[in-house]
Amino acid sequence: MMAKRRPNVMDFIIIAAVVLLAALAVYKFGVVNKQEATSLAEEQKQITYTAFIDEVRMATVNALHEGDQIFDEKTGICIGTITGVSYEPRVKNVLDNNGNMITVEVPDYYGITLTIEGGVVEKEDGYFVDGIVELKANSEMDVYTKYAEPVIKVTQIDI
Repeated sequence: MMAKRRPNVMDFIIIAAVVLLAALAVYKFGVVNKQEATSLAEEQKQITYTAFIDEVRMATVNALHEGDQIFDEKTGICIGTITGVSYEPRVKNVLDNNGNMITVEVPDYYGITLTIEGGVVEKEDGYFVDGIVELKANSEMDVYTKYAEPVIKVTQIDI
């Protein structure tokens, strides 16, 4: 038979600590995150930005369509919707036999310019999609759409 023991001061301290931790968890995940989510939606604004994809084949050009959503590969967050796709043959500067620099087309390779619309939050450090993915000019991003996984370079942000 087990002897009954009376609770001491340490038992009360442990119980109080467990109750305090549970209250802090409810406050953090219930109240604070709800406030951050609602204020994020209010601050978000729609922008249009331009991105460039270099040295791709025609299959990639054909895989990018207006209306497709484009996602950041690292986080999986939608960074916008493609509103325009244009492409040009890839050109390269080379030396000819006389030592002159000439511009020639690279066969079967293209440069694609995408126009993308998406919502961003403006913070002190710059523009962020969903408050997480940083969007800045001249930065390269690994992205994906339904049919392609290119690397884009953001060339212009129109606010």
